[in-house]
Amino acid sequence: MSPARLHLLLAGALALCAAPIAAQQLVNLPTGSWAYDLTPDGEVVVGSSGSDGFIWRWRVDPAPTIVPGGYFTGVSDDGTVLCGNIDPSSESSTAGIWTEATGWQSLGFVPGTPSCGGGLSSAYDISGDGTTVVGLEWIDGCNGAGFRWTAGTGLQTLQHLANGHNRCSAISGDGLSLGGFAQGSFSRTPAYWAPDTSGFVVDPNLQGEVYNFTEDGSQSVGTLYFSGSLYTAFVRDTQSGVFTNLHQLQSGWAAAASDLSEDGSVIVGFDYISLSRKAWVWTSGDGIVSMADRLAAYGLTGLPNFLVCSAVSDDGTVVVGGAQPVGGGAFSTAGFIAELVPSHWTSAGIGLAGTAGVPKLAASGPLTGGSPTSVVLTQGKPSAPAAFVVGLTAVNLPFKQGVLVPFPDHLLLIPALSSHGSVGLSFNWPNGLPGGFALYWQVLINDAVAPAGFALSNALQSLTP
Repeated sequence: MSPARLHLLLAGALALCAAPIAAQQLVNLPTGSWAYDLTPDGEVVVGSSGSDGFIWRWRVDPAPTIVPGGYFTGVSDDGTVLCGNIDPSSESSTAGIWTEATGWQSLGFVPGTPSCGGGLSSAYDISGDGTTVVGLEWIDGCNGAGFRWTAGTGLQTLQHLANGHNRCSAISGDGLSLGGFAQGSFSRTPAYWAPDTSGFVVDPNLQGEVYNFTEDGSQSVGTLYFSGSLYTAFVRDTQSGVFTNLHQLQSGWAAAASDLSEDGSVIVGFDYISLSRKAWVWTSGDGIVSMADRLAAYGLTGLPNFLVCSAVSDDGTVVVGGAQPVGGGAFSTAGFIAELVPSHWTSAGIGLAGTAGVPKLAASGPLTGGSPTSVVLTQGKPSAPAAFVVGLTAVNLPFKQGVLVPFPDHLLLIPALSSHGSVGLSFNWPNGLPGGFALYWQVLINDAVAPAGFALSNALQSLTP
């Protein structure tokens, strides 16, 4: 990359950056939250924050947007239509749908239904186009039933299967495949429905349930009792009807698969025993590995206790769920967003402290052509002028009692950092760069507290795969 092309790349990156963004492979949400779903591209995450909901375009917006009145369980493919549960702490809680324009709208319930300990109806998932919601309603007293809702049909009760107590927990992105459970011969059994409300169970003697589908409905995942004494995770091929046992992470624990990538090469889920949970990610290459071990392999430390992986993007790289935060109590939870891509960003040198200590430079992105890339500075002096220094080589020159790592092929001037001492670049990595192409990144900050009037961030190397 020539210095001129580098100049254009960074100038464009600054123009695209509307706000600081989290350039991390792991983003921890506030305590009391849980991340339930994300858009297929992995860009919009939704969930709960206490009894309220949140929506977060997490690479763009600096913090989640809190939506009072209920929490979110599903999101349309474009991130604009959400389903969830209104007033969840109330006995009269109902399934709902939400848009920014309309706010919360109740999907209703079966008239005359009493409260059955969990509200009057509950929404679990939404189709990709945001027109169809599925979930649980109560009929004939407290007999659970699956429902399908559209604006045109209202709440439709799905065919009651097996021995009652049905729930529809999932819908494929195309809206054509619905799944959940019915009460079988012994306990819950996997159940499937069509948009016309008709359904079937594979075998009432099978014990388990459906948790999710691929966008096109060609595969489903969940938990199933195959043999022995434990439930294990499964993936089922819709065309053949074959269930494949994915087993579990930990011997002596049961397991459930929560979601899968569109090609089925990445499946996320969790092990469970009594009230304990342990999150994992299965890949076609190495099977089930704990979320903690996946991220530790990328060099991340100080990880929370990952409890559940709830959903994964279509390409298998972004995973969301819930964890027990570091230092949190036994029953505290916090949502998380994790990127499962090897880090092509490595440390290239230490910084020089200023007002807020050593400024921290972090980055993320797979560095493939056209892929989202972010470079973020934090812990700088609030509102101070700064400059990104980016070079094609590392020269490690003495500078203001510190070390300037990149040769200054380009300086990108920042008139003022934010009031928190941060700034971020967000851009698409250029096409056509060869494998092994390196750039070196560092930030200079005008800071009178630093030894010679300038603080330096740590330096990073980016290396294309």
